[in-house]
Formats: sequence, C-alpha cells, structure tokens
Amino acid sequence: MHVWKRGGWVVLLTLALAGCRDSAPVERLPDVRQALDAAGLRLARVKSERELTAIATRESALLACLTAEERDALGRDALRFRSPAPVVVAVAAPAGSAPFWLDDQGFRTSGETIRVDGRPWEIRRRRFPAGWIGLGVNGLDRSRDEHYVAFVRPGPGTPVTAGDLELRPDPDASWKVETAREGVSAASDERRPITDLPPALDGSILLQPARDRRHMALLAGGRVWKTHSPSSEIPDQTVVSLGDDPTRRLVWSWRTAPTVKASVVRIAPARYQTPEDDPASPPDLSDVREVRGSAEPVRSPGLLNDPVVLRHTVTVDGLEPDTTYYYAVGDGTPRNWGPWRTVKTGPARPKRLEFLYLGDAQTGFEGWGALVTAAYRRHPGMDAILLAGDLVDRGNERTNWDHFFLRAAPVFDRVPVMPAVGNHEYLDRGPWLYSSTFRLPGDGPEGVDPGLVYSFRYGDAFFAVLDSTSAVMSDAQADRQAEWLDRALASSREGWKFVMFHHPIYPSHPVRDNPRIRERWVPVIDRHHVDMVLQGHDHAYLRTPPMKDHRRVSTSADGTTYVVAVSGDKFVHSQPKRDYIEVGRTDVSTYQTIEIDESARRLTYRSWTIDGEVVDSFVIQKPVDDSRRILVERPSDEATERR
Repeated sequence: MHVWKRGGWVVLLTLALAGCRDSAPVERLPDVRQALDAAGLRLARVKSERELTAIATRESALLACLTAEERDALGRDALRFRSPAPVVVAVAAPAGSAPFWLDDQGFRTSGETIRVDGRPWEIRRRRFPAGWIGLGVNGLDRSRDEHYVAFVRPGPGTPVTAGDLELRPDPDASWKVETAREGVSAASDERRPITDLPPALDGSILLQPARDRRHMALLAGGRVWKTHSPSSEIPDQTVVSLGDDPTRRLVWSWRTAPTVKASVVRIAPARYQTPEDDPASPPDLSDVREVRGSAEPVRSPGLLNDPVVLRHTVTVDGLEPDTTYYYAVGDGTPRNWGPWRTVKTGPARPKRLEFLYLGDAQTGFEGWGALVTAAYRRHPGMDAILLAGDLVDRGNERTNWDHFFLRAAPVFDRVPVMPAVGNHEYLDRGPWLYSSTFRLPGDGPEGVDPGLVYSFRYGDAFFAVLDSTSAVMSDAQADRQAEWLDRALASSREGWKFVMFHHPIYPSHPVRDNPRIRERWVPVIDRHHVDMVLQGHDHAYLRTPPMKDHRRVSTSADGTTYVVAVSGDKFVHSQPKRDYIEVGRTDVSTYQTIEIDESARRLTYRSWTIDGEVVDSFVIQKPVDDSRRILVERPSDEATERR
C-alpha cells in the first residue's frame, strides 16, 4: 500500500510538471536548434568528451541533463501551427518509440493503431484550445527508425480545414499538409502507405513529416567533439584575399563569437616599406579609416562548446598600388580588436614577384604550421600564398579548420591567401565550411558555386583556379570549367600564366589517375601556353618536364610544367618510373617558391624543405620585350604577342 501511494504521488507530480512545462506560450520558446546549442554549450563546460559521447547517444541520459526550458523547447517547438478553433491532435508512432514529450504534454493512449508498411503504430490524443500548438522532436538519439505523424481533427461543432491551419515557415520544407485517407504516405519524401486508418481519423488533416528528418534533433551527429580553439569576441582566423584588382582592392575575412554586432577594418598607409617589420603598436595612424562589412553565422551541429560562429567579410577599395598598409579587424568598439598587422597591395609597374605554393596540408598541422612559418621567415617579401586543395582532412568538421588556422595564424593575416578546393573539403556535405571561410573572386562559370572556380591577376601574372573535385566526377562540370578556362586564358594579357587545381593531370600516386580532366583541360592549357600547373592530392612530390599534347617537349617555350606537391605529413611511399616524371620525391613535406623578375622576364622555381634544403629547381627565361616594361594597368596590343 505504501508503494502504491508513492506511485500515486509520482503520477500526480508528473502531471503537475507537465502542466508547468505547458505554461509558456509555444511562440515564445527557443527553437530546437537553439535549445540544443544551449544544452551543448552548458554541458561542454562541465563534461569530458567521453561523458558527452555517452550523453549525446542516449536519449534518457540527455533528458536527465536538460533544463526545464530546454526540455520544453524540444518537446513543443519542432512543429508549430495555429488553429482558429479547438482541435484534437493525434500522434502516431511505432510501438515502443513514442516521443518523450507525449507524456509531458498530457497525450493519452487511445487504444487505436494505424499500420505503416505493415508495422503497428500506436495513437495518442490530446485536445487543444484555439491558438498556437507545438509538437516536439522525433527523438534525441538514433534509436527511432521512423518519424511520427500527426493528425488534426476539429472539436465538436467547430469545423477546421487544412486551409485554416497556419504552419510556422519551415526552412527545410519537411512538413506537408495532406488529407488523411487509407493508403496516404506517412512521409513526405518516401512512399510509406498508411493502412488500417481508424474511422475517426479518416478525412482529418495529416501533418506529414520527411522521414530523412527523423534524426534532426541529435545533440551531436555521430561523435562528440570540442574545439580547442573556440571563438570569442576578439577576432581570429583572419584571412586576406586579393580582390578583383589587387592594386586597389583587398578582402578580409575573420571569425568571432556570434555576440559581435559589427564588422570593421581599420586601415592606414604604413610609413615604411619593409613588410617584415610588423610592430605591435604602429607609430602613425593619422590617415586611418574604418570600412564596414557584413557577417554571416556559421553553425556546426555537434560542436558542443562553440556551435555557432560569425564569419565577417569586409572589402576595402581605393587603396594605392604597391603600398604596405597597417590594418586591424574588429567590431568598431574600443575593445574587440585583433592585433595590428601589415599587408601589401599589388604592383602597377613591373617588379620582382614571389609566390608561395603549397600542396596538401590535410594532416599534421603542427609540423605544417612550422613549415609555413619557416617559409615566411625565409621569404618575408612573398606576395601571395597559393594552396592547391585538401587544406584539411575533414572539410565539414570545424575542429579541423580551427586547428588549421591556429597553426597558420602567424602568416595568413600578413600575406594574401588564394586557395583551390580539394576533395577533402567536399567530404560529407560539400565544401560549405570552405566557402564560408574564404572570400574569393566570383568570376567563375554558371553552374559552379562562387569562389570554387575563379581567376585573379597580380602584376604580370595571371592565375586561373579550378574545382577538380566536381570535374573528376562529372563530364558536364569538366566541360563547363574547360570552356570557362578557355575564355579566361584568352582574355588574359599578362605575360605569365598559371592554372591551379587539386587532382593531378599527371599523377605521382602509384595507382590514381584522372583521365576525365586530362582529356578536357590539357588541350586548353596547351592552346594558351600556360607556364605552370600547380596541383596536390597525390601525397608525393612530382615535377614534369615541359609538356605539350601529353609528350615531353624540349623547352619551356614549347610546353607547360606540371607540379604536384605535399606540405603535410600524409605520404605515399613509392613512386613508379614514368616518362613524364622529371623529378620525383616521396616522404618529404615541401613548400615551393615561384619568383618572377618581370623586367628580366625570368621565373625561378624552387622546392624547399623546412630546413632550407632545395630539393628541386628550374628556370623559365622568356625573351625580354620592352613592351612588358609599361604599366600593367595599361597593357598595349604589342604586349599580347605570342611568345
């Protein structure tokens, strides 16, 4: 008897709590993602990764850790709709898989079922007054293999039709409104017919979910991880990119916490011209100006201690050519600013240029960061950094990017960075984190996302950057980019031409090959006599002799040099002998410098180890043409003569 009384009190207490949870108007609740973010942030402060993994993968464990508000939001704000009159809502779910919030909201078992694909689904019902009604998430772990469905029917004497219901706009378009009939689907994205529909629900309003959204409320998708470099209100991960005209325009991108309200660059001409000098407190900011931009939130589901960051973008125009500038990025307040740095605009007259080119970083970021830092210290006057893809290993896990930028920080905020996208940036869901991080020229072809295919000019050098990942998988993409490249190279009047992408035309890997892009892109490269093609992907260093029509030619005046490089610590350990390999290396991380003396029309290429050893080098010498000595901004017709 004593046990029965305790049980009775528990029931009464449960009902009382359910009533308390229902007291807040549903339209005032945080949405599901906000509730999960809040829970993840809170738990990440006090739980280890092992504890978080256990919590995130077991609904009962997670429910025990939620606040009342978080549980209420997850239980009433996944599907929100408004009815002009009282209604009865029936929720059907597979036997044994009822969502937790049905008890919280006071839904009662009806004793009726429907069948979906022959499987019984139990029905629970509750009456609601007119106004906003909220239903909860399907589940908080992966144990449910189906998404519940909901039926709405009017109360006695109060007709309500499907057109009378107002559904909150759903960005995923995952809920549809249908009329409940025998054989209608239980899912909006699959054919899953409902049978044995009870007469009371025949002709009612069916709220039909997308089955592929059944796990949309996971705290962490598959595994739990924290970033060891969380965002704050102080800017970090600053990247400078070259604008459409690098002599006059530069573009800044950086990261902050989502609480920051503005995106501002402070910039002033430096009073010296030695870019290796970089004082923490610039002596003269009398000409400083502020330029404002915009910011977009970037959400990383499952990154529990830092799920949302802002990526800021500011474009600065009206700069002077070949000029070093002080700059700092921040929010315009007195407090939240990054350090003062220097960066240089492109030249308008012929001069010496130097570019740093790196193959795959991908793994081993600590060693990679040391390599990049050594390159910068050894070559402090570099004009831009070229990255040939696979910057990180898992392109849609933000922890990879946080580690990448942590190691790149001493260099990337001082030298413009121009990357190509690699296959590892595509992993899982396409290069969305890559595209949210870099702000690159938007002159690529239609049918390709902006910034994945683009071109830029710097001095007398022209660069075209392609997306080989989409091209190796699609004839249409390979052809589309070939046509764009043909037009871009044809319109270039610069004396030096480079093409960069990730997958090699002539592989250094023992078994990989990329015939689709080789067949389509090499004729374009040959037709316009590109000087060098810069690639990655194969994790072994390779340089070809000058090539044309897939054959060796005698000099660089007749063909194109192809290079494959790797800068991280992931290697293939053997390289077969092939006719197109002039120099091959395995098990070595390198960086490459490309120096161009525009007046002498000489290119000097070197491949370096972290210790400063040159493992490969060559020179391209072109005939000196006085017409190339004019201002790059006003090229003459004579400057376009074929070499």
